[in-house]
Amino acid sequence: MGASNSKKEPVYVYASEVPIGFTAQLKDKLVSEAASTPNKPAADAAVVANPHGLADKIDEGVAKELARILEKGQLEELMARERQASTSDLLREIRDVTNQIASSPTTKSPTFERSLQAHDRVVACLKENAGRTLDCWKEVSEFKALVAILESEFVAMSK
Repeated sequence: MGASNSKKEPVYVYASEVPIGFTAQLKDKLVSEAASTPNKPAADAAVVANPHGLADKIDEGVAKELARILEKGQLEELMARERQASTSDLLREIRDVTNQIASSPTTKSPTFERSLQAHDRVVACLKENAGRTLDCWKEVSEFKALVAILESEFVAMSK
């Protein structure tokens, strides 16, 4: 089984200088068979009768396919340009926001400092009472109140 796959068969390469021709009898027989076949539509019979018509059909098909490929390439190029434009717009917006943030005053409010201290107290309490986290309710409520004040200050500053 499979012995045919392992046999080396010679490879024949025909030089391009060797003309391949068909006899007139073969051409006539092929044309008459194609014309006499009843399953072929009338358009194909006309193409067989007029070999230039076949070449014209092939050229037309090739032209349509090339137009489709070129249109697809142009569409992809347009999409790439739009992506590049939107990317540059996005980068410009990010740069503007970064500059705006950098130019804003960096002084921290006293509430912010107090909230950091309250956060540290919550962490320390949770470490001390590892098994009983409910004992830290006072520290947590103080931290939540400071965060609420910070949120309201932020909203007031952004208006």
